[in-house]
Amino acid sequence: MSRTAWGTRVLWATGIVTALAVAAGVWVIDSPSQQRLKRMDDARVSDLRTLEIAARNYWRENDTLPPNIGTLISQPGMELTWKDPAGGPDYRYRPLDATHYELCAQFATDSADGQRRGLVNEWAHPAGNHCFRRAISEKDNE
Repeated sequence: MSRTAWGTRVLWATGIVTALAVAAGVWVIDSPSQQRLKRMDDARVSDLRTLEIAARNYWRENDTLPPNIGTLISQPGMELTWKDPAGGPDYRYRPLDATHYELCAQFATDSADGQRRGLVNEWAHPAGNHCFRRAISEKDNE
C-alpha cells in the first residue's frame, strides 16, 4: 500500500471518529436549543420557589393565604415576578383552602428526562402546563 493511500484512509478514519464523537456528545448533553429550554424551565422553577416563599411569608404575617397573585407579588421587600421568562403564559397562583394553594406554569421540557433515579424532586414537572400543590403547616408559623 502506498503512503498516499494509507494517509487517505487514516484521514477518513479520523474524520469518521470525530463526527461520531460530536454526534455522541450532542446526544448525551442535548442540543443547544434543548439546553436553552431546560434553562428556561429552571428559571420558572426558581420563580415558583420564590412565590412559594412569598406565600409562606404572607401567611405568617396575616394568618391566611393571599387571595390572588396580585396580593402575593405586591408584598414589600420582595422582588417577585409572575411573568414567564420566555414570554409564555404568566404564572398562576390559586388558593385551594385555608392552608393549601397551587402554583402553576407552562414548562417546555419534562424534568424527569435526564434525572438520576432514586432522587426525589419536589419540583419535578412534565412538559406543558403543570401545577404544584403546596401546603402551609404550623412549622411555617415559627
